[in-house]
Amino acid sequence: MFERLGHGIARRPWLVLAGWLVLLTLGLTATFQGFGQGGLFDRMATTAAHVPGSESEEVADLTATSDTGDAITLVVTGVVIPDDVPELMQIMPDQRTLFTDIPGVDSVTDPLVVVDPTNPLAGLQDPSIQALISTEQDGFVVVVNLASGLDEDASTRAHDDVSAAAGEFATDLVQDFPDAQVLPLSDKIIGDDITTLVQDDLVRGESVGLPVALLLMVIVFGGLLAAGLPLVGAVVSIVIGLGGIWLLTFVMDINSFILNVISIIGLALSIDYGLLVVSRYREEVTTRLTSAGYPANGSRLPDRRTSLEIVAGAAQRTVATAGRTVTFSALTIALSIAGLLVFSSPVLRAIALGGIIVTLLAVLTAVTLVPAVIVLLGPALLHPSLLNRIPGLRSLTRAVGDASSDEGGFSRLARFVQRIPWVVIVVVVAILAVMAHPLGGLKMRSSFVEYLPSESVALAAYTTIQDDYPALASPEIVAVADVPVAESAALVEHIEGLDAITYVTAVALPSDDGQTELGIHVDTDDRVSESVVSLVDELRDYDPGYGFLVGGDAAMQEDFSRSLINGAPAALAIVVVAVMVLLFLMTGSLIVPLKALLINLFSLAASLGATVWIFEGGHLGMPRTNGLETFIVACMVAFGFGLSMDYEVFLVARIKEYWDAGLDNDEAVARGLQRSGRIITSAAAIIVAVFIGFVSGQMQAIKQIGVALAIMVAADATLVRMLLVPATMTVLGKWNWWAPKPLRVLHERFGINH
Repeated sequence: MFERLGHGIARRPWLVLAGWLVLLTLGLTATFQGFGQGGLFDRMATTAAHVPGSESEEVADLTATSDTGDAITLVVTGVVIPDDVPELMQIMPDQRTLFTDIPGVDSVTDPLVVVDPTNPLAGLQDPSIQALISTEQDGFVVVVNLASGLDEDASTRAHDDVSAAAGEFATDLVQDFPDAQVLPLSDKIIGDDITTLVQDDLVRGESVGLPVALLLMVIVFGGLLAAGLPLVGAVVSIVIGLGGIWLLTFVMDINSFILNVISIIGLALSIDYGLLVVSRYREEVTTRLTSAGYPANGSRLPDRRTSLEIVAGAAQRTVATAGRTVTFSALTIALSIAGLLVFSSPVLRAIALGGIIVTLLAVLTAVTLVPAVIVLLGPALLHPSLLNRIPGLRSLTRAVGDASSDEGGFSRLARFVQRIPWVVIVVVVAILAVMAHPLGGLKMRSSFVEYLPSESVALAAYTTIQDDYPALASPEIVAVADVPVAESAALVEHIEGLDAITYVTAVALPSDDGQTELGIHVDTDDRVSESVVSLVDELRDYDPGYGFLVGGDAAMQEDFSRSLINGAPAALAIVVVAVMVLLFLMTGSLIVPLKALLINLFSLAASLGATVWIFEGGHLGMPRTNGLETFIVACMVAFGFGLSMDYEVFLVARIKEYWDAGLDNDEAVARGLQRSGRIITSAAAIIVAVFIGFVSGQMQAIKQIGVALAIMVAADATLVRMLLVPATMTVLGKWNWWAPKPLRVLHERFGINH
């Protein structure tokens, strides 16, 4: 199959390139213009990570039922109540008009609406008015209510107009109160802040990662043309992948922060696969040049026709060999990511679908687009790069560039490991065990507010309301009782008697079912802490004698974590079956895939443990957190396992080539490591640099997955692939390739070989 594919690409490279250009155009249009349906960023959602059918989601649905329109809260700071009331009363009538004149605004409420000009302090004693004044009496809030029934476009315009008017309001206030600020807050404003942050982090991450990746690949390949090929594949696969995610927005909610996760994986895999394909092509070209009597460095080339034949033949062979390897790797990764589909969370399912899309695009560009561009460039890739004339760069390229020899630094490393395999195994396992130790203290959390950037106006407004406006503050726990408000006193009394509960509000739900919504406020600085989760569990265990549901942020976090635990066995089964079947088909061995599973899981635990140590301890310049984002942990496991399988396939595929050629096990391992070692370490260095580029962003969840995957790749490419795998393969010897006779027969019939 891959031979035929390579032959077709070598004969019709322009057709392949044209096809990708069409897809690229469609992807760009979908992402930024949306064919008149709104671009990708316009169609993003910013909902919290919920679990369909869970108790917390049922509470959210019940309490969201309302006939009123959206509300925009303007938090005013820098004024003193009641000292500044007389001056404020002169200002506020015009300010109210400023908002009520906006199309879509239904009403405006502030604490000065009911104030009697002849006795300003009298009206402020009303409890409903006091709720709009800060407890420190250093500010107040203005609530702008939008009309009910607005469509999405009208609501968006009203939000934008209110935000603009809030700026005018602030300008007017500053004239009389120099310290005054106006901080607008609404669900849409929070969502817009998060989307903007995602866009900024995406641009920042790729603007840092891509140039660094290009620089490192120039060093690896010694030239710009060869170095740029994997990046061409990366850019094309990511852009088309974003177009694919745009299509998904029509059938499911896609949270905006998912884009960064998908971009990270798309970039990493495209570089991995492109690097392997280009390296194998250069190896094949070198072999053909030397066989024809020409120097391998390209200083003297045959005539153009012969050069074109060499390029086409090398490209065809590259697709047949490296193309097969990266396809196996991509299928393994795609199936590993597909394990996320078994979870009930829409967030994880969206990430899984996006991850599968970019994984398949990454491998398709690597085995079709990159070889097609190679053929079109023709002899241009055979000439020595002008960069090789730079003395320092030439020496560096020789030291770390791709190799076309069976002997070198990596084969010497393999033979060193083969002399003391048990020592290497013990030392590496000990290091990984130390790295994994902090995993025992892992705390998973889901706090939607933590997605906001630290300098966000919306975050400042939210924090101010939580701290200074108890009546307006969002409760840590929300409950729904199947009882009228008039009969809820006993339940409220019971809840207020629990530890750390400060107060409980009870209001009737607008439904006709006689239900009561309870806002349970907890004395805590962390609304999703373990203590709040314990209260959720305690409340859920309580039976008041009628229907009683408990929700809120901590409850949603608890339901999400439980859904992960419940779905983990099925997800793990998918991964195990995928790895066992695909690696068996590639190697014909039962031991290789089994060993790969065990080693990769151990490597993954070590990387996750190191990530826990970094973030929960605030080490290495990372912000200190109270835990890792729950959905990020699930992504780290799926994507981290997939990336480690990448390097396993790269290494084992080359070792298997030499084993099939008749070499003994140790020699096959040494030569396989020599041929693939530079690819693995170079790809790892480039990917770590890319991940660090994304770590430079502001979104904490993306920092966490960037750091975790960087550690995973670095540890896997060095400790595991360069040391632990050769050591274990040395100890196992010929048993590496063992399989029971029925499976050997099965492999002879269905296995895929070069």
